[in-house]
Amino acid sequence: MHMDFRVYQIIYAGDLVSKGHELFQYLRELAKIPGEQGFEYCITSEVDYQGNIIGGCLSEEHSPDINSVDDNKNVFVPDVAPYLNTYFALDLQEQRLLVQHRDYPATNLSRQQAMSRLGTIINGGFQHIYGSEFNYVTTNREISEEEFIEVFHENRITSLRVKILPQGRLLSPSVHIFNESNVNENWIEGWNSDTSQTHEVLLKAPGRGGEGDLRNSPIAISLINLPTKEILELNYWSEEDGAETMSRTDLKKLRVQGIDKRTQPITGIDRLLIDLINRRDELRRFIAIQRLE
Repeated sequence: MHMDFRVYQIIYAGDLVSKGHELFQYLRELAKIPGEQGFEYCITSEVDYQGNIIGGCLSEEHSPDINSVDDNKNVFVPDVAPYLNTYFALDLQEQRLLVQHRDYPATNLSRQQAMSRLGTIINGGFQHIYGSEFNYVTTNREISEEEFIEVFHENRITSLRVKILPQGRLLSPSVHIFNESNVNENWIEGWNSDTSQTHEVLLKAPGRGGEGDLRNSPIAISLINLPTKEILELNYWSEEDGAETMSRTDLKKLRVQGIDKRTQPITGIDRLLIDLINRRDELRRFIAIQRLE
């Protein structure tokens, strides 16, 4: 149960915190905005402000995929158009914008449109309160080995690519690969006696429609337990999101645990803000340019 966020750095030379509550009030009081094809969008009333972070949901109306039958004419008619939420957080202290990285099944919605709408809404607040345009850029960060290992243990792994470094190629005798102690000892002894100087290992298991799981592979478990290595990429399946990839080349997401698309917005926003307040050191690692002074 988690939610991924793309992180952007806000380009602003001054202090955003001193007028943070004014920006929060501006966003909270906005009415629905007419969009394309007659569908509306808005910031929902659950918007909150904690620890100099504004958190909320951009809610966008879309055409329904469910029809009802008119009682008088016995013909299909569209049901009430539903809304789809995209979580966001605006950290005024760290000058970062976080936007939920999600799919948009409705044909009239997309990530690009959601970002454009959210940027336009926040830009109105920036112009009104700070007298400045709201500008932001994408960021990058480093993914830690611990994050890869956490994903490895929590999901069905279909692909694993690991770089083996010259130092730290040997397994510790205490590593648990097999349940049988003698088999475990023999495996570790055989692994540590390998002189092939293998530089990189790529393992694959059946993905879509398959039942393969590299968590059951002694080679994969051994690679994960090497004292020094570089996990380059994981392909995995989660029950909630299907096929996912975690790679060194995808460095723009922050994962927040404990919320997902089924979480009530008022609860999700509160958990999101609390999580971000406690992870500001990590958030600062998302950077595109040096902070303007």
